[in-house]
Amino acid sequence: MKIIEISIMLLYFLFLIILGKYSQKRVTQSQASTDEYYVAGRRIGTGVNALAMMAALGSGGSFMAGVGTVWELGFPFLSWMTLGSIAGFAIASVLVAKPMRNSRKFTVTEFLVDRYEHRLFKVAVPVVIIIGSGMYLMSQMTAGGLIGFYVTGWSYQWGVVIIAIVFILYVAMGGMLAVTWTNILQGAMVILLILIVCIGALIHLPMPYTDLLLNATNENPGLGAVGATMPVTGYIGAFTTWAVAVCVIPHLLMRVFTATDDRSAKLSMNIGMFTYGSLMVASALLVTPFIPLLSNSLLEANPSDMWLLLIAEQFFGPIIMGVLAAGIMAAVMSSVDALLLALSSAVAFDLYKGWHNPEATQRQILKVSAISTWVIGLVVMLLSLNPPDFLVVLYTAAVGFMAAALFAPLVLGIWWKRANVHGAMTGLVVGAVSFLIAFFGFEFPYNAEILVALPLSIVAMISVSALTEKPSQEAINRMATYHEREI
Repeated sequence: MKIIEISIMLLYFLFLIILGKYSQKRVTQSQASTDEYYVAGRRIGTGVNALAMMAALGSGGSFMAGVGTVWELGFPFLSWMTLGSIAGFAIASVLVAKPMRNSRKFTVTEFLVDRYEHRLFKVAVPVVIIIGSGMYLMSQMTAGGLIGFYVTGWSYQWGVVIIAIVFILYVAMGGMLAVTWTNILQGAMVILLILIVCIGALIHLPMPYTDLLLNATNENPGLGAVGATMPVTGYIGAFTTWAVAVCVIPHLLMRVFTATDDRSAKLSMNIGMFTYGSLMVASALLVTPFIPLLSNSLLEANPSDMWLLLIAEQFFGPIIMGVLAAGIMAAVMSSVDALLLALSSAVAFDLYKGWHNPEATQRQILKVSAISTWVIGLVVMLLSLNPPDFLVVLYTAAVGFMAAALFAPLVLGIWWKRANVHGAMTGLVVGAVSFLIAFFGFEFPYNAEILVALPLSIVAMISVSALTEKPSQEAINRMATYHEREI
């Protein structure tokens, strides 16, 4: 057991639980407790929101597993995925930030129900969010379990159980208010983590960097070769997934709802984009070439998602490693807490209040939200006990599913007056079903399923909307106000 590292981790966990308890007190005392719980009172400033957005997207799968994934799948794969993420933030800031912030809704489901004036979205959209976010959440709990294994020496399974309980506890207590405050700390820790590792790599270069990189490509010829580890369609699929996913991923869009105004929402997305992209590229380029310097026995004894830690151990002592472990856990937690809140809001606000009990009080909604956070979190924890390979691939598939189902209904619904409920529901179903068929029924390259499912969804929505009646004038007028006003 690594005593110093685990002590730092325990202090970090204790702080988060205390913060969650304080947030719970603030929420319960507020006259608008639902606003506080789900959108932090809509008063989060640009800098804070940018840091929180970067933290929510920059998960354990990104920063911890990125180095090992680059070694296994090559620089081209990570490059296309990272460029897609950067493009996605820019696209989302143009296409969805202003209208969604000005709608003053709490969730993606509520926005789509308002746009298309049909209760069926109160069930269909939460189901998509629960499936996709559940897959995403599993990849993050897996990363947390690996960190728990690293610092305690206990089994991976015990690591998953411990971190899952801490995650669930503070999210269930404090909601978005707790998530925002912790995301500020987590975002700062993620930046510190990557800077420390990159500086350590530069200080401990065993040879000139160009020679180190050349040595790595000699050891692994597929490291920089396009198409060596997967067909080019896999790269295009990863780029496309993230280029469209930022527009629809619930745990990122919920941050748009928290912004003080639409301008702040746009700026937050672009600042978060720049920070995330810079950190991903820097860590991949500087740290990955050190992998051949590790012994084969060490690499074989640990999953590739842990290789970043093994390299960092060559640079730093226990105290710094404790800070790094806490930083990686912060990257994991920053996604887990936002995902848990998105999932609980899909159950409590969309399904329970929106469908089952429209007259539910704020107290009832918050109670259902807390219960659903525990239930969903524990179920995903159990599924995470037997983890899949390549966390980056898993969570990209998760967001690909949500993007295939929700991109057309959401974005076309914002920008195309002719979009109606029949077309939107058809696009959602076709996108979701075709993605699942491609994922489970065929041997597609990693993340290439989106290249089939997304076009089918868009074509289906446009075709059905064009062949059926126009939406009501009231819906068109309401959509127009989202583009015009600032709230």
